[in-house]
Amino acid sequence: MDGRPLQGASSVRGIGSYERGLLSGFAELAEPPQVSLLLSAHQEPPAEVSLALRPSTRRIRVVHPTLQPIADTLLVANALRSSKADLYHAIEFGQPLRTRLPVLVTVHDLIPFVMPRDYPWVRRARVLGLRLLRRADAVIAVSDATRFDVLRFTTTDPRRITVIPEGISPAFRPVSAEAVDRLREKLRLDRPFLLAVGTFDPRKRIELLADVVRRVRRDHDVALVIAGDQGTFIGAVTDALSRAGLDQHSRVIGHVTNDDLVALYTAAEVFVFTSAYEGFGLPPLEAMACGTPAVVFDNSSLPEVSGPAALMVPDGDAAAMAAAINRVLDDPDERTRRRADGLAWAASFTWRRAAELTYELYRTVLGR
Repeated sequence: MDGRPLQGASSVRGIGSYERGLLSGFAELAEPPQVSLLLSAHQEPPAEVSLALRPSTRRIRVVHPTLQPIADTLLVANALRSSKADLYHAIEFGQPLRTRLPVLVTVHDLIPFVMPRDYPWVRRARVLGLRLLRRADAVIAVSDATRFDVLRFTTTDPRRITVIPEGISPAFRPVSAEAVDRLREKLRLDRPFLLAVGTFDPRKRIELLADVVRRVRRDHDVALVIAGDQGTFIGAVTDALSRAGLDQHSRVIGHVTNDDLVALYTAAEVFVFTSAYEGFGLPPLEAMACGTPAVVFDNSSLPEVSGPAALMVPDGDAAAMAAAINRVLDDPDERTRRRADGLAWAASFTWRRAAELTYELYRTVLGR
């Protein structure tokens, strides 16, 4: 398995969470597969490496980020040449140009191709990987929406595509009132707040989020907390909040630990998700798993992943999203119902189930 998403920047993003969750799911199985990780040559091995999960003896050379996806087609092929593995599972593209091993590829999303103007260099870097998908022995799509996009942008045989939803870490559950109080004191959060999580690149629509919160504040004295490393987008985020008059009513707190994130989800009045496109959309599920109502837009994978437990409004309609948030803030019964529905819905997404389905696919590919 390509273990590089557990190293570097991807380790704290959705793809790193996917691989970490899948490996934890394998560990729960009565007879788990034996997995070795193909790692980067110039980064420390991830914490997941242990006696039960060993690194491959071959390492992948690091080149310029814009060239890595193209170089990987040859670098991974070379690393697998002497491998004694039964098959290779690519997690973040990383598909070899040629190999004697059966190849599975997990596709999380095809955002650079759905929104080419927002991600021009990523799109160029991923074109070869996209074209290679049709050669894979099996493709895992994390949602029906992603499966649709694979069929839309490639000539992959639909019979080779299997939808296997992601899971949620058991760490995401409601925490105690004491834990919430400690978090509030640590981050100096002295007001009720709405929560948004993620890096607000153009797809996440910070202007829309700011407009939604501005509208909600007409009726409720709530703050906005944004968690997640904003990187080069920090200027655009703070500018949008300032233009909406939210300077004194918002906090951009950057990357937080997993424990703090769980406490933030639990403490929030409502989780607000303004993304224009998600291959899976894990944050609303995490919020619901922590007992917090989620409000999302109706697009991409969000209807199938967030399900009937979330409040869903027409895509891009700030007034409708603000009204949905106000419903939760105004009506304790609505909040209680959404909390119960969300907890039940989120509980159906487990990494054990994802691991079972993935291992079953391994065996199918190998004819076992």
